[in-house]
Amino acid sequence: MQYTDSTLLAAERIEKAFGAFTALKGVSFHLEAGEIHALFGANGAGKSTLAKVLCGHYKPTEGVLRVFGKETSFSKPREAMDVGIGIVTQETSLADDLSVWENIILPFYGSKKKLSQKKCKNLAESAIERLGFTDAFSMDKPCAALSAAQRQLVEIARIVALDSRVIILDEPTAALSPSESARLFKVMHTLRQEGRGLIFVSHRLEEIFAMSDRITILRDGLSVKSNIATASLTQTELIRLMVGREVEAFTSEPIPDTSKARVALALNQLCSLPEVRSVSLKIRQGEIVGLGGLVGAGRSELAETIMGLRPMQSGTIEVLGEAYSPQSPKTASQAGIGFLPEDRRRQSIIPDFTVRENIQLSHLSQQSRYRLNTVARTERIKELADLIDLAHDRLDDTSLLNFSGGMQQKALLIRALLLKPKILILDEPTKGVDVGSRATIYALLRKLAKEGMAILIISSDFEELLALAHQIVPISDGRSIGKIPASDINEEQLTLIAAPRSSFTYQQDILTSLTKKLHVQASWMLHIGEHVLCLSRQGAVAGANLPESGTLTRINETEITKSLTATNGTIHDEDAGHQSLLMIVENSRSIGLGSIVVISGRGERLDLDLVKSETKHALSIFQAGQLRLRTRKEETEKGVTD
Repeated sequence: MQYTDSTLLAAERIEKAFGAFTALKGVSFHLEAGEIHALFGANGAGKSTLAKVLCGHYKPTEGVLRVFGKETSFSKPREAMDVGIGIVTQETSLADDLSVWENIILPFYGSKKKLSQKKCKNLAESAIERLGFTDAFSMDKPCAALSAAQRQLVEIARIVALDSRVIILDEPTAALSPSESARLFKVMHTLRQEGRGLIFVSHRLEEIFAMSDRITILRDGLSVKSNIATASLTQTELIRLMVGREVEAFTSEPIPDTSKARVALALNQLCSLPEVRSVSLKIRQGEIVGLGGLVGAGRSELAETIMGLRPMQSGTIEVLGEAYSPQSPKTASQAGIGFLPEDRRRQSIIPDFTVRENIQLSHLSQQSRYRLNTVARTERIKELADLIDLAHDRLDDTSLLNFSGGMQQKALLIRALLLKPKILILDEPTKGVDVGSRATIYALLRKLAKEGMAILIISSDFEELLALAHQIVPISDGRSIGKIPASDINEEQLTLIAAPRSSFTYQQDILTSLTKKLHVQASWMLHIGEHVLCLSRQGAVAGANLPESGTLTRINETEITKSLTATNGTIHDEDAGHQSLLMIVENSRSIGLGSIVVISGRGERLDLDLVKSETKHALSIFQAGQLRLRTRKEETEKGVTD
């Protein structure tokens, strides 16, 4: 194999055996400077094992590893780190008792480079700023208090701080929302332009095609295709190479009518400070509800409150019409609630237990006698293993940690379903799961819903959420924002709704400018099917009462029904004696960002030219020309709706 001066790393016929099991059977590929090279394959194909060989966690059984032109053999991760190879693993490895900044600079304590505490903290802050996540958490916050997604960001910041020349990213976006992933991709692009080489492991096809230059595909420990241009493949070809067969494309299905079904779970203004402030939702039997929010929105914390893992300060919970007070996971399980946590390594797996023992933990929690009687669940475990395509012989593995991330997720899903719960709460159910296994999980969840199970799904993958869920409950800053049919909302709208209220500063500034100059009440709104969501509201005039910020309201229940249902850019006389005007806003890429609506006081008139002029002026001041108004004619031609 011929390499160039720009070749940073090359693996030749790498094999790795663990006793009688061979995880890698001869993998070859090379990484060039200034490229993002994807490693792609099904769960258990050997991607994570290969990544750990490259960074010194494992020593290969056979094969040659060349780093920066020299044949190299690492005996420990420190050696790889010192020559410039860094890895962000799928499972985080943070010291819980240390703060965010201390964890970021932790690798420096094992190096020869000695830095003062001030320089260390500055280095950590610089890494977080470079990633663009300064708003995600406090640098002094202990890592034990971070969510799985936040922990992932700290791991990524650690590698950025190390200034590694070769960076391995093993499922870095598994717990991140689309907007958070987009910020990470910007950093990856910058690192590529600096001449670094990035090895990118992901199960998300859209990420592979959007970010990688070349790709190596693994199947059953072998590299079936190496170093090929990603652009030369189609998604269908890539999936076929990964699994060795065709996989049916996953699409949304018609939403069933569950309006007459019994309410299985009802939350009313649930509060568990500081993360959960006020969440209300209902899930009926046979219904899949998706909870859509970003890092820090309170998604996982809500699930933990329902399960009794966090104290509930106020609000009420009903399970199948009966009052429910969450005391512990055991009482939740007895009430018929099954749960799959977000962070499997920290919250689900006992490393010293076998796979079967890990699965049976939910069964053991319900036993009060001295006999465990685990045999009683044997047939149920086999039945679920068949449903989720987990081989029976793997149930007897000595450790769940021998499984890939996706296979671990399958085993833990069996645990969550073992006691036949009436309500199932899944936090990131397909985290680290390949395309084929994901389709299997989706089919299983749909089957369970059709059988009457109520399912709450928390996912950072908004595309998955919208395709799988029947109803969507957005959550932002610990507060739920109505309940929306999944067919009425798209990914861009959900991302906008779920954004922290603090990110709407420019919207508030624009609305404030309009209310002061025009003496109107103004709102920034988003059309969602038969509803309108108010993202921000400013000003007060006689008799006007636009929907409050953060509320989802039916269009026919507002005071601006005519503007919301008629022509954009035209003044309308509303029934209550007001005049209203709706103006659609889009960004420089022609993506609709909602509408600005102004309403006059009762009996007062609006000046069309003046309102439009002042609105354009405010947009130019507070967004420097990045936003513009769109007419209804343009909208129709583009086929775009709010």
